[in-house]
Amino acid sequence: MTSTPIAIAIVGAGLAGIACARRLQAAGLPVRLFDKGSAPGGRIATRRREDSAFDHGAQYWTVREPAFEAAVEEAARQGCAERWNPRWPGGEQQARTLWVGAPGMAGMPAALASGLDLSLRCRITSLVRDGSAWNLCDDLGRSLGPFALVVLALPAPQAAELAASATPVAARVAAVPMAPCWAAMLAFESPLDLPFDADWREDTVLPWVARNSAKPGRRGLDAWVLHADAEWSRGRLEASPAAVQAELVQRFEQRAGRPLPPLAHASVHRWRYARVEAPAGEPWIADWDAGVAFCGDWCLDARIEAAFLSGDALGEALAARLAR
Repeated sequence: MTSTPIAIAIVGAGLAGIACARRLQAAGLPVRLFDKGSAPGGRIATRRREDSAFDHGAQYWTVREPAFEAAVEEAARQGCAERWNPRWPGGEQQARTLWVGAPGMAGMPAALASGLDLSLRCRITSLVRDGSAWNLCDDLGRSLGPFALVVLALPAPQAAELAASATPVAARVAAVPMAPCWAAMLAFESPLDLPFDADWREDTVLPWVARNSAKPGRRGLDAWVLHADAEWSRGRLEASPAAVQAELVQRFEQRAGRPLPPLAHASVHRWRYARVEAPAGEPWIADWDAGVAFCGDWCLDARIEAAFLSGDALGEALAARLAR
């Protein structure tokens, strides 16, 4: 006999999922988070090596809204978020304050996820309806649940695919386009002598480069993260990592205008869904009859803050609805 479902499941422990879970937990509602990764944060990620570390996903965030400002200050009090003042080409400084996680970008979501019921390395592959409840099936064949409602805090294409048989609303989510990005991670045996730590420019191959080791709290070798152009990445989505790495290193050397020092480490990572190209234009999407809801940066804007605000708004809406 199926037990009465009371808990809420959130699939995806990026910042949207974390914000939603925090809001629900604060309202006294039972909530469980599931994520396929080894740490919370999603694209707010850090890859570590013995001699270096790379924020290979999101590079920094800015703050505009009070709700997110409070979360950032909470992480900062725990030593998990700090301001970053990189040198830009020509010496100009960006007017807005830039924030990064400490000691890596993943530090901030890890701090905010503390105290949540979080299951990591758990890849949810399907949603199964059982009467009035939802069960989640993972890639190990386990059935997890029952849950009264499921929140999908994933990139739009992944969320739509998972919910395709659960709600017709999935078609609206599937229509939100997201761009890929190849990221290269380079560490040099000696420092790369360049007069800047971050540089964004219009470039059909390599618009963003950043000295990761210039961020506060970073230790180790001179480490750089390179983000490829969306269209360039789309055209090489299934290319070999070795070929992508060679092209990006060559382009970076052209950008530097000098030979690069010997590499101590080089690798690439493919973000299949890196950045929303045309947001949905609403803070969250839900099918209350089906008991399935969606949130993420793709709802509002291609910013870290947008992910938080989307999840927080959905959590508030759910708490209000379930309190009736």
